[in-house]
Amino acid sequence: MRTTLIAALIGIVAGLTGGLFGVGGGLVAVPGLVFAFKLAQHRAHATSLAAIVATASASMVPFAIQDELMWTTAGLLLIGASVGAVLGAGLMGRVNEVTLARAFVAITVFTGVRLLMLSDVTAQAVFERGGLMSSLLLILTGLLAGTVAALLGVGGGVVFVPALVVLFGFEQHLAQGTSLAAIVPTTLIASIRHARHGRVDWRLAVPVAAGGIGGGLLGAGLALDMAPELLRRLFVGLLVVVSIRMVRKTRSAQA
Repeated sequence: MRTTLIAALIGIVAGLTGGLFGVGGGLVAVPGLVFAFKLAQHRAHATSLAAIVATASASMVPFAIQDELMWTTAGLLLIGASVGAVLGAGLMGRVNEVTLARAFVAITVFTGVRLLMLSDVTAQAVFERGGLMSSLLLILTGLLAGTVAALLGVGGGVVFVPALVVLFGFEQHLAQGTSLAAIVPTTLIASIRHARHGRVDWRLAVPVAAGGIGGGLLGAGLALDMAPELLRRLFVGLLVVVSIRMVRKTRSAQA
C-alpha cells in the first residue's frame, strides 16, 4: 500500500508539472522513481514513459477544449517522433546508466537556458507555417523529440515546446497543447517497445499513471490561466532542481 501511495503521489506531481508545461511529466517521474524506489535508470525511464501515456492524454484535454492545439502540426511532429521513438527505444539497451543520467541532465539544462532566452522574446516565426520547409523541419523536430522521449524517459515536450515557440512563432499555450497532442502517441509507441523488452515496472507504472491523470488535468487548467512568461520561469526553476538531483545520482553511480 505504501508503495502504491508513493507512486501515485509521484504521478500527481508529474502530471501537474506535465500539464503546466506541456512536457508529459517525465522530468519529475524519472527522478522520482529513481530516488523513491531505487530503480535502475533504464527501468525508471521505461516505467515513466508508460505512465506518461495516461498523464499526457489527461493534460491534453483542457487544451483541446480551449482550442489551444493544432492537430495538423501535431501530426507532422508525430511522423518524425514515431521513427524516433523506435530508434530511442532500441538505443537504450546500448547506453550505460551513467551516460543516460548525464544525457538527462544535459537535455534539462539546455531546455532551461532556452526558455530563459525566450522570456523576453515575442513569438516571431523563423519559418512560415504551412510551407514545405516548415513541414520538413517539424518532422525532423519530431524525430529528435521521439528519440529523446524513448531514450530519456521524458515525453518529448522538452524539444517540442521550445521548437514550436522559437522556430514557428507559437504562443506558449498553443505550443504546449500541440506538444501534448504529439506526446501521447509518441510515448505509446516507445512504451510498447520497452514493454516488449521487459523494462516497464507495471507495479509502479499503473499508480503513477492514475495519479498523473488527476495531476495532468489540474496542471493544464492552471497553465491556461497563467501568463506565458510566468510558466517559463517556473519551468526553469523545476529544471534546476531536477538537474541538481540527477547530477548527484550520476556521481553516486560513478562512485
